[in-house]
Amino acid sequence: MSDDSTKNEEESLFLAEMRDVTPLKSDNKVKIKKPPKKPLKQAIANIDSFTIDDAFSDAEIIEECPDILSFSRSGLQHSVLKKLRQGKQPVEHLLDLHGLTVAEARKELQVFLGDCEAAGLRHVIIVHGKGFRSKDKPVIKPMLNRWLRAVDNVLAFHSAQPKDGGNGAVYVLLKKPKASQSFTT
Repeated sequence: MSDDSTKNEEESLFLAEMRDVTPLKSDNKVKIKKPPKKPLKQAIANIDSFTIDDAFSDAEIIEECPDILSFSRSGLQHSVLKKLRQGKQPVEHLLDLHGLTVAEARKELQVFLGDCEAAGLRHVIIVHGKGFRSKDKPVIKPMLNRWLRAVDNVLAFHSAQPKDGGNGAVYVLLKKPKASQSFTT
């Protein structure tokens, strides 16, 4: 018996055994649940609740910005922050600010946060990019760092894991919607 015939026989045996096997699906992608559709009037009304009070918010302010963005309001449990940092919370919605001007990014952020509140979303990801296309330094990243800190409904944010965009994206934890906030006694 030659090596070629043995090899062909082994291959056909293998293929016969694997005939009913289905490949496993890769689980290394961000799973995003789309928020439910709502009327445009409601979305516009929600924009006002996320006004970002910043006298320079539409101006491009080039400021020093750390590679890793991280912020949390006091009182959050350590375990919640750890899960956020590690990207272990399921991402419910995504905003991509690539290629936008500062004014466009600010407006998109306001609409996005309003949509998230209306849909009751808590764990989102915002892709701001790493600033490779900017002249000197990233522009949107430091502005996003400033804007998210100014929004009361943002409890915490942290730069994403490499699989979700690394230093070019942030995980954001939002407050529970008022309707679902309840205390059990």
